[in-house]
Amino acid sequence: MLSKDQIQYFMENGVLILRNFFSDDEVSTWRNQALNHHKNPKTSEEWKYAIMNCPSSEFHLKNDAHPAIHKKMNALYQCFNDQIEWTGENELVARRPEIDAEWLGARTPHLDFPVYDKIRTLANSVFYLNDVTPKGGPLMYWEKSHKVAWDYFKENPSHYMAQGDLSQGQIFEILTESMDSDPIPFYGKAGDLLIWHSLTLHSPSVNLSHDARLAIIGRWGATIKDEELRFDFSKNIWDKWHLKTF
Repeated sequence: MLSKDQIQYFMENGVLILRNFFSDDEVSTWRNQALNHHKNPKTSEEWKYAIMNCPSSEFHLKNDAHPAIHKKMNALYQCFNDQIEWTGENELVARRPEIDAEWLGARTPHLDFPVYDKIRTLANSVFYLNDVTPKGGPLMYWEKSHKVAWDYFKENPSHYMAQGDLSQGQIFEILTESMDSDPIPFYGKAGDLLIWHSLTLHSPSVNLSHDARLAIIGRWGATIKDEELRFDFSKNIWDKWHLKTF
């Protein structure tokens, strides 16, 4: 599924883009399902109302793109670790069209801390149900930020999951200020897949296109016990992985 070069790229940059990963038929089915969930809004105001009143927590993909059950996702995630039972969930995230809004770029850089789940997230994912072009609400990410975050938490382990004296917002601000490169927007066609290391700094953005942007964001890893640490930051960043090619 993954070549040695792809594994090396992921380890170095913390992200990996796989174009045309999902079939047109799959994406079309999921897009229609997402539109039906929102009751097929047409205008920006209708989308605003739909997003507020049709919670994503009540949406679940049919034939879910889950690493444990989707054949292609399973083969992919076996390359990251074939010694765990991959768990987690997908979330539908819609961005309404706001063609007159100000472009703010990466407006809220953050990490996805699994605060409410007994899970050690490792490899997260995002794919779009419609094509996303410049300023059309792309997810934005910082390459190599997983290494910066790991080194920061190695020095400040209580700051992971914001268990120390700083808030999540303060921690994310420190990490953002530590970046020496600009964020990269993930543009792509419906069905393109982005995998990112769970410690990769990323951000949403405003959608200035004429159509709603529909994304499926997955957070994947392994279940942990009640008192089990998610990570031992004194060890190597890849300690909980089993990276390999097939």
